[in-house]
Amino acid sequence: MTAKIQLSEEELKLVQNAQWLLTKNVIIVKVYHLFGDIAAWQQQHVSAGIFPSSPKISRGENYKGLPYVMLDHPRLFGKEDVFAVRTMFWWGHYFSVTLHLKGMYQQKYRDLIIANRQLLQQHDFYISIGEDEWRHELTEDNYRLLSRLQADELGTRLLATDFCKLSAKISLHQWDKSKEMICALYDMIFTSLGY
Repeated sequence: MTAKIQLSEEELKLVQNAQWLLTKNVIIVKVYHLFGDIAAWQQQHVSAGIFPSSPKISRGENYKGLPYVMLDHPRLFGKEDVFAVRTMFWWGHYFSVTLHLKGMYQQKYRDLIIANRQLLQQHDFYISIGEDEWRHELTEDNYRLLSRLQADELGTRLLATDFCKLSAKISLHQWDKSKEMICALYDMIFTSLGY
């Protein structure tokens, strides 16, 4: 005999209300449009002509149990070498803009990142301290604010790992200003890399 599966009072309300799921779908479509606008801006501005890749927007329903949308541009994902800027919307959390470097790109830009540390700190960038380069959440066990590292610690970190991720986040409360804020962070990344 199978156990009786019951719903909590909150679950019962949700299962009877289709509108919240329809609203979620509308929000995801709006994120797609937002990221499409950002991708068009990116192609006309900072990364134009630097990297030949086209923007890619993808989505999923289960990053740590929650829906997400990602914009990758530029996106050069090789086995050994990575240069990517990923903008992510993570339901219930935030937007994030992340520079992901690996291999020859990490070596190429290491000194510029160290030299521009203060500029990145002023914009509340974090550095990945985790071992999994595909974890995106800005938690204490995965990222640390650059402002909490000394210059020599940053250099040591960049030498000790085979990848580097620098990330900044934007609160979902700032939705109305998110496009401008995301574009400013994107600009900041490329300024810190000497472009």
